[in-house]
Amino acid sequence: MANEEHLALLKQGATEWNQWKKKRKRLIPNLEKANLSQLNLSDINLKGANLTYANLSHTDLSNAQLVNANLLGANLLGTDLRGANLRGANLDYVIFSQAKIDAKTAIATKSRKVWEIINKQTSNKEFTGIDLSNSNLFRADLSNANLSNAKLKNTNFSKANLKDAYLYKADLTNANLSNADLRNAYFSHANLTKVYLSGASCDGTYFKDAQLQFANFKTAKLSHKTIIDFKWYSVWEIVNRGAAKKNLTGADLSNANLEGVNFESANLTNANLSHAILRRSNLGRANLTNTALIGANICGVDLDHANLKGAKLKAVVSDRDTQLPRIITNSKTNLIVKERPEIKPESISTSLSVKKSPGQGIISIFILGIIGLTIAGSYIFLNNNSNNNFNFQLQQKLEQLFPGAT
Repeated sequence: MANEEHLALLKQGATEWNQWKKKRKRLIPNLEKANLSQLNLSDINLKGANLTYANLSHTDLSNAQLVNANLLGANLLGTDLRGANLRGANLDYVIFSQAKIDAKTAIATKSRKVWEIINKQTSNKEFTGIDLSNSNLFRADLSNANLSNAKLKNTNFSKANLKDAYLYKADLTNANLSNADLRNAYFSHANLTKVYLSGASCDGTYFKDAQLQFANFKTAKLSHKTIIDFKWYSVWEIVNRGAAKKNLTGADLSNANLEGVNFESANLTNANLSHAILRRSNLGRANLTNTALIGANICGVDLDHANLKGAKLKAVVSDRDTQLPRIITNSKTNLIVKERPEIKPESISTSLSVKKSPGQGIISIFILGIIGLTIAGSYIFLNNNSNNNFNFQLQQKLEQLFPGAT
């Protein structure tokens, strides 16, 4: 949150602020999440300031010094940035809608391009190989655009128009495409890993040969015209229609996002669920005979009544809400628990006081090293599967700023 002293002083105007800041050159102003809407801050010195998520809508920042400022997720709706110096500023996920920028505005080429796209300041939609990663393109019009080989990682395309867009080999890892118009868009060989497709219109969309590992297909609108590999169509169908009592013998559902799916009494014999996200899914009475669950995320899953005969559970990621049959938990299945168990101080001191022979010490270090690498791997897996939360929260904020956009 913003420093109250800094905020109060800033609201006195640029003159008072600049005099104060001149005497404190090394101070980094903290204005995080500050509401600075509609203030006159022309010519103000905000070099290096922390303005993350700040509300600067319709604020006059003309000729302001914002060199190296952190404006991550800031609201610049209608902000006057004419003549402002934004060199080195962090402008990831900034809202540029209706912002005023001119030739004298010192801003990175990438951010200027985002501003142009959002405000329809360019008629040329030739964007081959462009880098728009970590940008906010909410409701942007990119219909018929050529975005082949574009770098679009973590970009927010919520409600954007990508109809007939060409995205061959584009990298959209963890992009938010919720409620976007993707009709007839071309995604062949594109990287759509962990992409968020909730509510997206995919009529006629070409997904064949695209990477769709861990993509969120919940409420995505596919049709008979959608061209997609059979595996990912099956995932979409399972996610949106459920899989209770369904025969999925031998199905390949590896690396799929199946969070919250109802698999009750489903037949998953010999199925491949390796590294799948099954968090909070219902697998009650499911037949998991010889099913591969290697590295799968089963946090919050009740497997107590599932048939796990011959199931491969090596390196599964679980938590305290995961329910497994006692015969499994008592065996050497190499389960990884996400939550760190509580360690009592006395147990630490006891273990440190025990003297070991040199041979025992080397073996202990080796074993601890293996455990450390394994836990680190599961942490990375869990962290990567939660990356789209930021885009989702950003979308909710944008919905409040632009009501009625359906």
